[in-house]
Amino acid sequence: MNLLTFLRVLPARWRLIWPLAKNDFQSRYASSQLGIFWAFFRPILMSAVYIFVFSVIGRAGPVGGMYPYALWMLPGLLVWFVFSDSLSAGTNTLTEYSYLVKNIKFSISILPDVKVAANFISHTIFIFLMMVLYVIWGLPIKIFMIQLPYYYFAAFCFILAVTRIISAIQPFFKDLSVAMELILMVGIWTCPIMWDIGILGPEYWIFFKANPLYYLVAGYRECFMGDLWFWNHPVQMAGFWILTLALDLGGRKLFRRLSFHFADVM
Repeated sequence: MNLLTFLRVLPARWRLIWPLAKNDFQSRYASSQLGIFWAFFRPILMSAVYIFVFSVIGRAGPVGGMYPYALWMLPGLLVWFVFSDSLSAGTNTLTEYSYLVKNIKFSISILPDVKVAANFISHTIFIFLMMVLYVIWGLPIKIFMIQLPYYYFAAFCFILAVTRIISAIQPFFKDLSVAMELILMVGIWTCPIMWDIGILGPEYWIFFKANPLYYLVAGYRECFMGDLWFWNHPVQMAGFWILTLALDLGGRKLFRRLSFHFADVM
């Protein structure tokens, strides 16, 4: 599918994805008494634990002499939570929707999109809650906040590209679900979310800046606390989009080739 064709069918594709994403988000907690409360309780609890450990026990000081360490850390956690939740949910998406996979009239290529879009519902709510937290804390909402939609879109594209690849492989490698849990458990510490790469020598920075998640984490922080626009990082921006587009094109091709065998391995 070339770019013009993709853009032409995008509105119709989204009209199909969005109702499924809302239903997916609601159905996860439909059987529990507290409902979608659980969608927000886990990330809030984890954020509170990290803040307590680093701010209270570790006594981390303000960042930039102005921003409390907790508020410096939260934008990175926002990115990590939607990334890890999307990958965790998306890994088993074909198994979960196996009845649709076996329906030859249904376009199963949208299933990874559904899972990622469902997780971005809670991500969007958390962004607004963080804005409120900044106001309550008495911190300024800077003009650089208007570039948040760019980083939001960048995060969606990258996470969707990775999720599509993982979801296509999982039916043929059942242990991938367990492997992803271990990878994500370690991954949060390899991406500078709860610590600043400034504590390392400059010679190590290139290894972390090559990580696309670092680009997103740093970008979200720029929106809330920075003084630079996204185009002020041309090298990182180019590297991020080249990798994201490569993953997206490769993932679509992989998904399309493997889709003929999904029903046989379910």
